[in-house]
Amino acid sequence: MKLFIEPNDVLMFRDGRPFAGGDDHFARGSFPPSPSTIYGALRSHILSVKSGEFDTFKNEPAKISKAITDEVGTKKTLGTLAIAQFGVAKNNEGQIQHYFPIPRDIAKEKGKEDGKLYILKPDSFINNIALTDMPLGLQHLWRATEEALEAASGFLSEDELASYLMGKAPEKIIEAKEIYQTEERTGIRKNRSIRSVETGGLYSVEYFRMKEGFGFALDAAGTKLLPESGILRLGGDHRSASYFKSSWNDIDTKHIKDKILRDKHFKLILLTPAVFSQGWLPESIDRNTFEGAINGVKLKMTSACVGKPIGIGGYDFVKNHPKVMNKAVPAGSVYYFELSEGDVDSLFKNVWLKSISDEKTQEGFGITLIGGY
Repeated sequence: MKLFIEPNDVLMFRDGRPFAGGDDHFARGSFPPSPSTIYGALRSHILSVKSGEFDTFKNEPAKISKAITDEVGTKKTLGTLAIAQFGVAKNNEGQIQHYFPIPRDIAKEKGKEDGKLYILKPDSFINNIALTDMPLGLQHLWRATEEALEAASGFLSEDELASYLMGKAPEKIIEAKEIYQTEERTGIRKNRSIRSVETGGLYSVEYFRMKEGFGFALDAAGTKLLPESGILRLGGDHRSASYFKSSWNDIDTKHIKDKILRDKHFKLILLTPAVFSQGWLPESIDRNTFEGAINGVKLKMTSACVGKPIGIGGYDFVKNHPKVMNKAVPAGSVYYFELSEGDVDSLFKNVWLKSISDEKTQEGFGITLIGGY
């Protein structure tokens, strides 16, 4: 079921760093939110509208209807509910327009606000003259230009991303300020037993106010109980958002397939963060030969452009304690491959808009697109 979520007010999405108030007075935010934030909101919403007995689910889950636990799971396991697609989007009079995290291999002219954009590419020549932390056996990314380059940040429109997947450098980046603004709000921790504020309890929290029409588009699978529209609790501080059933067309893959068929290599771009057991590298890829398989497709890695790891945490209200912190490869990270066996159609069938994450696949981590270069 394809859904569009639109915030009713500001939203709070915490990053993965611990926050107790007083020790570090500023609770930093993270945008877009982790897919697990959306997944948790959907789980809670199904439980709320179909049962409403949160305490029963928490303390005596066996009394909850099997139809509900089959979808939302239990305290120990997940149910059938899954996120198959998730990202920032805009509702333009019923037309859903997607905005994608900018891939990490896009660079811009340094120091220029409207500088030209370039796509970095693997090149074995630079391996002989560059000293970096790139593992032996992988090619460095390179782009010959007279201008100094720096990393680009922001989002790409659907048209720009489609061009990028064909190997063309985008012309325009959508800056974060065009999608949302941040607001800092201050509060103070209270001691309810003495009905007074606590010394050293002053804190500030970062909120996100999305521009008109902007929200999140997602594809929820494995559910029959989720209503097609409603209001759910999203993020921290009991903030709410409205959602409704929607539809959109995905990017046409025909020309991308033709390009990969001609060039015999491709790259995978993470639309959402991924949790890999080998840190930055999927478990199924040998870290010595960089050969392996992803979702059953045999391939060989030739290079990678990976961002700094991000913390994925949260709070488990059922177990009443913080979730275990995970380090994740950020969205926008890019992996380059040669196709060892199989055809391009099998590659797209098994990887395009599928999860390649080793963990949290149901929660929408590691959703991937395929591009040529």
